[in-house]
Parts: sequence; C-alpha cells; structure tokens
Amino acid sequence: MLYTYLRRRGADVRWRVPEREENYGLNTAAVDEMAAAGVTLMITVDNGISAAEEIAYAARKGIETVVTDHHLPQGELPAAVAVVDPHRADCPSEFKGYAGAGVCFKLICALEGVPGEELCDAYADLAAVGTIADVMPLTGENRILVRRGVERLETGRVGLAALISAAGLRKRPLSVSTVSFGVAPRLNAAGRVGSCERAVRLLLAENRDEADAIAADINDANVRRQTLEREIAEQAVRLIESEGRDRDRVIVVCGEGWHHGVIGIVASRICERYGRPAIVLTDDGADASGSARSVGDFSLYEAISACAALLGRFGGHAQAAGLSMPKENVGAFRRAINDYAAERYGDMPFSPLFIDCKLRPGAFTPDMVRSLEVMAPFGTANPTPVFGLFGMTLERITAVGSAGQHLRLELSREGAAATVMLFGCAPDAFGYRPGDRLDLAVTADVSEYGGREQVTLSAKGVRPAGTDEDALLQDLRLYERWQRGESVAGFEARCRLTREDVAAVWRAVKDGFSGQWEALLIRLEGLNYVKMRLALDVLRELSLLDTDVDGTAVRLTVRPSEGKLALTDSAVFCAASALS
Repeated sequence: MLYTYLRRRGADVRWRVPEREENYGLNTAAVDEMAAAGVTLMITVDNGISAAEEIAYAARKGIETVVTDHHLPQGELPAAVAVVDPHRADCPSEFKGYAGAGVCFKLICALEGVPGEELCDAYADLAAVGTIADVMPLTGENRILVRRGVERLETGRVGLAALISAAGLRKRPLSVSTVSFGVAPRLNAAGRVGSCERAVRLLLAENRDEADAIAADINDANVRRQTLEREIAEQAVRLIESEGRDRDRVIVVCGEGWHHGVIGIVASRICERYGRPAIVLTDDGADASGSARSVGDFSLYEAISACAALLGRFGGHAQAAGLSMPKENVGAFRRAINDYAAERYGDMPFSPLFIDCKLRPGAFTPDMVRSLEVMAPFGTANPTPVFGLFGMTLERITAVGSAGQHLRLELSREGAAATVMLFGCAPDAFGYRPGDRLDLAVTADVSEYGGREQVTLSAKGVRPAGTDEDALLQDLRLYERWQRGESVAGFEARCRLTREDVAAVWRAVKDGFSGQWEALLIRLEGLNYVKMRLALDVLRELSLLDTDVDGTAVRLTVRPSEGKLALTDSAVFCAASALS
C-alpha cells in the first residue's frame, strides 16, 4: 500500500520485507543493505516500535527512520524522526484498534490531507485484508475499511483477484470469512514456506498473466504449509503429553528444527486443543524462537514481559506474540511464565461462547437472516450473531464431505424440525446419539438451492439439554487443579470418588467410546464432570483404558486385562476416595 502510494507521488522508492528467519523485524544486516543502496529515508510498516537499537544504528549510517506500527511500545520510543503508533501514550486518537495496514492507511490520508473515505477506492482492499488477517476488532473505522475493502476484492488490484480465482473462492459471496480462511492463509503461506516476496509481487502485479502465475505458486505453497503444520502439530502434541505439559497453565513446547514458517499456526492449534495459552518454539541451534497465542483475557504480552530477563527479543499484543531466547533458558522460561499465571490467575481464563438470543426452530426465515446484514461486517469484537436452539431432540446424524469430516444433524422440538451443520467434526468426535436432547448455539446464513432460498444453520457449540454451565465450568477448573496437584479445598464433595462411581463409568465405556466429554456425561446420570474424569483416570491407571484426548473430544479404547484388579492399586482412586 505504502509503496504504491509513494510511487504514484513520484518518490524514488524501493521495498524490502524481512524474511521469517530475520524474525520479521528491522535488523542491522538490512540496514547495511539499504545504506549500501543509497537509501536515506526508511519507513517501517507494522514493525519498528521495538527496534530502538537498529534505528539508532541506521541513524549512524545516515538513514532517517519513520516508524509506523500498531504493536505496544516497550519503554522509551525509538529515536526516529517520527513514530506513528496509536498505542503511544501521547496519541490523541480515540480508536486504537488499527492493524499495521490501518496505520499505514492513516499515514497516507495524513500525507494527502483528505478524509479516509476519499482514499477507500484506492487502498481499502489492502487495508481490509491486513485488518482481517491480523484479527483486529471490526469496530470503529475498521468497519468502514473492511466493508469497503471486501466490496473491492475482485474489482480492485489484479493480484487479489488472481488469488481469489486460484483458491476457488469465486463460487461463494466474498466476505470477511473469504479473507480469514481463503486469502490471508495463502498470503501468509508465501512467507511461511519460501519467500514472502512472492506475496508482495502478487499484490503489486499490474498484469493478470503475471498475477495468475504467482497466485498458482502461492496456492501450491499453501498446500505444503498445511502438510508441515499438521506434521509439526502432531509432534508437538506427543511431546506435550509425554512430558505432562498438558496440565500447565501456559503450555510451552520446544522442538528441534521445527519450521519457523508454521509454528505460529501450530501455536493456535495447541491453544484450541487444550483451551489455554500456548507458546511453540523451535530450537535452531543457539536460540529458541517462536510464537504464542492466548485465550480469553490472558494477556500474553504482559505475561511474556514479566519474563523479559530470560528473553532475547519479544513483541506483540495481548492475544499473540513472538519471542526468542537462548535455548538453555526454555525450561526456566516455562517455569517463570507458569508461576506468573499462577500468581495472577487462580483459575485460567477461557474463551466463552455468547448466545445473543434464543429462538424457536421456525423463526429462522431468509428475511430474518438477511435483516442481520445491517450489522456486518462480522469478525473480531463484532461477532456473527449466535442463536440458541434449546431442548432439541436429535433425530438423525449424517456424515457429509469428501472424507465424512462434517455432520448434518436433524433435530426436532414440538413438531418443528431444524437441520444444523456441524463443520469439522467427524462422527467419532461427536458421541451423541439419536434420541438425545440437546441445546445448540448456531449461526444462520441464507443460501440458494434448486432456485429457492433457504436458511443454513451452523453449530458453534453443542451441549446436553439443560446443562448447568456454571457447574460444568467449576468442574472443569476443579479437574485442572487436581491434575496440577493443587488444593481442591471447599469442593471435596464434588471430587470424592466411590467404587460405585468407577463402576458406573466402566459400564458406560466398557465397549469403547468416542465423542465429546459431555456426550459421555449424558450416560452417567448422577455423576458430575470431575468425578467422570477422575474415574477415567483410575481406569487408565489400572491399564483398563487407553485415552486419546483432543480438546473437547476423547477416544476411549478398552484394553484386555488379565485377572482381577483392585481399585486400591490406583493412586488416583486412593487420593480421591480419601477426600473428607
């Protein structure tokens, strides 16, 4: 965006994007390269606020610097000729939620001396992609940028149109989701697997044939990225669980030679699987570096800052961060950030799913759903409306998709029917059965099929009907405390285990089980969640079960046993049954 603007204004300008091995930031080697090329002014975009040493070095090389960034300042501002960052203490802007692309857009507006609306046709598409990809709040000015930018995705620059076409995204209406799940991952893949210069050349392309060739290459890189991501995520999970790190408040995992390009995405996967902050590092010799992702209102930036003495470089914001450290400090860092979390949070925050209102199945009509569009664009801080379908009876479950990776649920209540899609959930990760009564949180879209409009409902969450959410959350946290060896004082009765409890769980799983934890809880009338989990730990400790946990789902496999086993051989049972 900035390069295009400056070139249009007649500037003698070149661009440089730091590669991933340079940690995406300003570095002295880059400064030397620019100085040798005769550069006299350097403008950073989406970085620079923490590069005080490098900016001072550039000044000694005769290069002035203008910083444009949206990351949080660390102490004193760099000694640049200008520092544009909405988070600097003296910034008068009421809106702070700009992405780096949004800050860049505001700089161009200031240079032109015109309101942003007048420049949307020229730059809103890029500002929208940057804002959505960086998961910025879709409030305030970001709403205008994203709405206008999404409208211009296909009619603006040829590079974005070529990428949309190569990704097969033309078949659906373009939206924030198009960018989140289609455009942004592919642009990221260019730098995650190979050189990110390809993404810049794509967005600067003026010839469609050139753009199509680059887009095809980037699309291939995205496929390779997905393979790498899956392999490293599997290695990380094995390492976490073999070391018992799944019990930590903040999960820190480090692997040797993991590809720098995908560990940020792996951190997101680990975060989703275990429901807690995750930091994934790769050991590349002398240092360990990587990415962090958070949940709820746990501020990664504050937590990592508290451990700064152990780190080399770090930066980011509350929900995501990057960091590096000497590899011998990884163990100490893991202990330090978990000590910080234990001191600041009795129980770790979680990411709740809010339901905006309950509706009857018959209330979903195309006109009603279309009326919600006035609140779009939807995304971070302005989520898609979520509705509650309560007391529904599950009638039929059908696996759909090329590999059966999605489910179509047919439900009813008081004579009214509803069909709900549950994406990304195979049958063996569901666990509910026809006849079960469920509460569902759903979103609604309008689609056309056979020339007729119809409403498509998508499940964001499924629970047994009438679930006491507060009690369930309490039990989840009690079980986490138990796993970490912490006190459950005051809640002994909810954790006390009897032989009858273990026997009831065994009867429910002796033929195996696969699905969501709450789907198993339905079969255990009278038991709460924490007792169910403790009883399963007893059975696993006695080698009667193998347990494979993946986030909210579990696969229980019965193991053959020889002879009679005594519950008193289980340390978990002895401890839980002795609670007074």
